[in-house]
Amino acid sequence: MTELHTARLVLRPARSDDAPCYALGVGDFEVARWLTPVPWPYTLIMAQDWLRQAPPPTPEKSLFIIDLPNRGLIGCISLIDELGYWIARPHWGRGYVTEAATALLDWHFANSSSRAVASSAHHDNAASLQVLRKLGFEATGRQKRFSQPLQHNVDHIVSTLSRQTWLAREPRKCA
Repeated sequence: MTELHTARLVLRPARSDDAPCYALGVGDFEVARWLTPVPWPYTLIMAQDWLRQAPPPTPEKSLFIIDLPNRGLIGCISLIDELGYWIARPHWGRGYVTEAATALLDWHFANSSSRAVASSAHHDNAASLQVLRKLGFEATGRQKRFSQPLQHNVDHIVSTLSRQTWLAREPRKCA
């Protein structure tokens, strides 16, 4: 079982017993509103189905639960079609996404032949856009994407992080 460890977090594969906490985190509209493909309201059955189909993580494609030791599941990070993530609202603003993404991107670029990683965020999601900037992503365009929670199209800023940029970065403390 692949796990990634950071100074404060454990990134681990999803388990079926994660479903209640997962549903609670994503079920908060203030979290869901930023997650374009996620239906809202989000139910326990949806979480069970989603987690059941999660493949084992590989450096090329992965979904990890963000686990805060002694607290449990606080979010999720994935690298499937693009880098995506969410953190439960009580844990916002503490650098957990940057820390988790740094570990995932280190693992990804060290163990795959990928030349770049894409990501995107709502144009008005200042927190996610700041995380992407800190990680070295560069905006490459804008797209309209249909938001399931908002039930309308949302302008997204599309970004790319190259292997070269990632490997040339100055490692910094993520906390």
